[in-house]
Amino acid sequence: MSTLAHPSRRHGAPAPAVDRRHGRARAGDRGGAGIGEEPLPIPLRGRRPAGIALIGVALLGLVTGLGVLRVRTKAKGLELGASIAELTHEHNRLLDEKRRLEAERAYLRHPDHIQRVAIERLHMEPVQPERIQAITVRPRPPEAQVQR
Repeated sequence: MSTLAHPSRRHGAPAPAVDRRHGRARAGDRGGAGIGEEPLPIPLRGRRPAGIALIGVALLGLVTGLGVLRVRTKAKGLELGASIAELTHEHNRLLDEKRRLEAERAYLRHPDHIQRVAIERLHMEPVQPERIQAITVRPRPPEAQVQR
């Protein structure tokens, strides 16, 4: 082995029991420690249980699903808010039009306006009291009545 393999290793010196770069014992030094040193713990090398990965994927899927659901409900809320704002605007416009039409109707039905239209457009004139005639309705004779 080269002398450059480890910076703490000198030419001809024995290899240290622990590689200080990663803190693990060498395979040949298991349980062996220097004089006055405690033996190093043997790291457990093994596979994680397969259920851990499955739980991680399930949690990731759950969090992703909840995120998508939250975004969807926010978008739906914004859409409904825009729809409500549009309908409120339409409602206010219709109320304004109704008020305007009611005011126009009241103006057109006012007797002063009717008299002005009759005189100016229809060239009518106010009736003189002596031209008013009383009309009386005579009852029909019994033979002229239609039998049912």
